[in-house]
Amino acid sequence: MPNCSYMIGKHPLTGWETMTLHCEGELATTATFTPQVGCNLLSFDVAGREYLVALDQTSTQPSVLGTPVLYPTPNRVRDGMMTFGERTFTFPPNNGGNFIHGLVRDRRWCCDEPQICANGIAVTTRISMAPGDDLHTLFPIANTLELTYTLRPGEIELRFVVRNDDATQPLPFGLAIHPYFAIIGARKSVQIRVPASRWMEADQLLPTGRLLPLDAAPADLTHPTSLEGLDLDDVYWGMRPEQPAEIHYHAIGRRLTLHADALFTHAVVYTPHGKPFLCIENQSCSTDAHNLYARGLHEAAHLTILQPGEAVEAAIRLCVSDL
Repeated sequence: MPNCSYMIGKHPLTGWETMTLHCEGELATTATFTPQVGCNLLSFDVAGREYLVALDQTSTQPSVLGTPVLYPTPNRVRDGMMTFGERTFTFPPNNGGNFIHGLVRDRRWCCDEPQICANGIAVTTRISMAPGDDLHTLFPIANTLELTYTLRPGEIELRFVVRNDDATQPLPFGLAIHPYFAIIGARKSVQIRVPASRWMEADQLLPTGRLLPLDAAPADLTHPTSLEGLDLDDVYWGMRPEQPAEIHYHAIGRRLTLHADALFTHAVVYTPHGKPFLCIENQSCSTDAHNLYARGLHEAAHLTILQPGEAVEAAIRLCVSDL
């Protein structure tokens, strides 16, 4: 059993409250997250190598990156408005005329005491939307999102539980992470593999609902593909647990694998030129999922709907290994 510990502190650049988990061993591994700002995983260091970019300092206005949790609306909502059944939900636009990245990524989460567990250390955090708070005003369905971080040598697991706490209303939601992975070495030496089944046609970064063959996509990522010349902000559909996404870091001989449970059927791939990061975002649904679902495009949307009292659990693991 590895020697594990934790420390409470502050982020050196932002002053945010942080919790750092650490596991000794051949692959000594450290992870730091901030309950103060969305329970964001800011650092994932394996054997002295950092795999996340915490802040974007390439622009005039530095912004938080890390690993935002996107809920209950991953990515964009067209015009900041969505419908479900006979209800309409309106969110303040924060991305042109659209609303982006959900309601919980910049909020304070509650955090339990870490616990030593089999082969690692775990800590459970949560955020609730309940009558009387401003999140419930925006999304008036009582619910709780719980996230347990479990750190082991060479890997970190993010295990989510979503509970519908509402007495009468169903809970339609999507869930995702938005990790900003470091580009290690020359851009051309980094390869990604995202073995999806289809590409989602989009208009101004909003899916039309059409699921197209990969030969229609800007890139077929079913085989390792270099970042050289790759400039994507696209949604891929048909991810499966037995075929996880991967990042190959040839400069250091390492592979980072994103193992995701069956709930996470979609992946957004974001590889902007001129930035020191790339994103592979495991999502339980499409971008703009509620509106696609309202149009009857249930397969493309893959919206999760919990009845009162129901809950669902699913996990994503980031694992580092040799190539």
